[in-house]
Amino acid sequence: MKTVYLILFILLAFNLSAEERFLGYDDVPQEILTRIKEGSTHTVTQMKSQGITQFGYNEDSVKFLSNVITDERLQLSEQAKSILPEVWGAFLGEVLIRKLGGKWVKLGDRYGVLIGKSHISFPLNKVHKHIVNGEIDSIYGFYITTVKTANDLASAETGE
Repeated sequence: MKTVYLILFILLAFNLSAEERFLGYDDVPQEILTRIKEGSTHTVTQMKSQGITQFGYNEDSVKFLSNVITDERLQLSEQAKSILPEVWGAFLGEVLIRKLGGKWVKLGDRYGVLIGKSHISFPLNKVHKHIVNGEIDSIYGFYITTVKTANDLASAETGE
């Protein structure tokens, strides 16, 4: 734990932006950003059409979706396993953005959510891992951890 605080201290002491540190990300092209938003909206629409009327951009819905993935992952077709990480990952990323602020970015060949000045999370990759590995890679655990990390970083940056 001391190592984590030391790293945070060093990063904050230099007061550099993420780009200046080592994260060299790019903005997401508009057409990709549109697809991400559509995937997120599709997830909400589909869940509501299935009778889950309270499904939306919130923690409870992330927990619900996490349980769906855990329960259904072994029955998913190969096609579903290739499509759902993008659609459900888009939803997860949008929940993080609505909760914490931030924006979609591209780092190498992956799309992630930049939160604050220095934290990039990769919700599409996490959905894929949850489908492949099961509950050990839960998107709900990822969500909770990301929110806590973002709040800790924000507190460290403001000195609170």
